[in-house]
Amino acid sequence: MKKNLQSYRGDKRSQNGFVLVDLLVSMALFSVVVAIAVSGFITILRGQRQAAALISASSNLSLTLEQIAREIRNGHYFCDPSRGTACGSLSELVFVNESGQVVAYRLQNEAIERSVESNASFDKITDDNVLVKYLLFLIEGNGNDDLPPRVTVSLGATHKDAAKQSNLVRLQTTVSARALDN
Repeated sequence: MKKNLQSYRGDKRSQNGFVLVDLLVSMALFSVVVAIAVSGFITILRGQRQAAALISASSNLSLTLEQIAREIRNGHYFCDPSRGTACGSLSELVFVNESGQVVAYRLQNEAIERSVESNASFDKITDDNVLVKYLLFLIEGNGNDDLPPRVTVSLGATHKDAAKQSNLVRLQTTVSARALDN
């Protein structure tokens, strides 16, 4: 009978609670699982921020490109040497808009700038958070081929916050002027 009491007591002690080693192992496993989850969550948040920044940059670039295209569509004298304009692949475009003003677009300090002849200074037209890496203008049709001038505008930019990741938003459009350069 004595054996039965001791074996009963031994079983009862093992059911009273956890041993310190059990608690330490479970806490270590819990800490590892939490660390993995938090790390994954931080990575997802970082990716979401970069995606939002690139969407913002893309939206601003689309608006800028649309403004340039609208003015080109109604412009003329894209290739007039007497006005200081030239044809070919350029990082600056100078032409006459529909109001008869000489307009210039250029890339300066990672921003697209616009100038109008009445205001000789250049004004920045891209957002401060957008870093424009390249801006190219390719002009075709110089008035001798009975076709309206066509200007292809290519640009690549990134958001200031996403610049470290080298995620470049690239946009390109070709615009035909409505009038011939005669």
